[in-house]
Amino acid sequence: MKQYFFLLVTLSMLLLANAAKAQVTTLAVPAANTPLKGRNLIKFNVSGILLNTYDLQYERVLNKKQSIALTVGIAPNVPLPFKSTLISDFGGNEDAKRAIQTTVFTRYTATLEYRFYFSGHAPRGLYFAPFLRYMDMKLDQDYTFTPSDNTLHTAHLNAMFNGFGAGFLLGDQFLLGNHWAIDWWIIGPYYGPNITADFIGVDPKMGDMSAQDLANLKSNIESVKLPLYTTTATVTQATNTVEAKLVGPYYGVRAFGICLAYRF
Repeated sequence: MKQYFFLLVTLSMLLLANAAKAQVTTLAVPAANTPLKGRNLIKFNVSGILLNTYDLQYERVLNKKQSIALTVGIAPNVPLPFKSTLISDFGGNEDAKRAIQTTVFTRYTATLEYRFYFSGHAPRGLYFAPFLRYMDMKLDQDYTFTPSDNTLHTAHLNAMFNGFGAGFLLGDQFLLGNHWAIDWWIIGPYYGPNITADFIGVDPKMGDMSAQDLANLKSNIESVKLPLYTTTATVTQATNTVEAKLVGPYYGVRAFGICLAYRF
């Protein structure tokens, strides 16, 4: 699935290059507030480090009010966000609690956005930016359960899934001299159509479980509900496999990001 991610990045870079080329004629005489040497910005999301997320963005100014930007990001081996809240919600279910605690994911993202600067002095000032985002994610989880024989079972589950979402970002960019800037991503909700994550794991001890234990295991997995998602489970004793399918929308928020930018 990562090949689609890199393909998207390559195509987006071509779009950026073509769009910038198309603007050469209209921008032959640059505005006084936006010298030609300052129409390109490379940025790093400093605040993302706190969440083990690393974002790099390239922005190209098209004219006094408009620009386009491409952001690529990676979040390697990151635990579930808001883990403490989830544990509080499902803390009464020890199996669900252990699953939350052991869940880690690696996520790749690519975000293509169009920016409109209200000030008319791009790349400075308040802006509104509709965007399209692609996400590719790998998720791992240890799901533990104890059947009637009081033997602890562990099934290591893993899943890979991806999806597109669209949204808008409200932000503000501050110029610091001729070559530096601060880009503040104030708030940016996004939403996409349903994606499906299939978790598959193997438990070598499943052959010793009774029919009632297998039914309880299926019920326990399906009892873990996430907002806007549905969960279904399949337990197959013949192959010692546990499968959980999660279906729901791709949604989230880009918010309170602080990026350090270099202009050239």
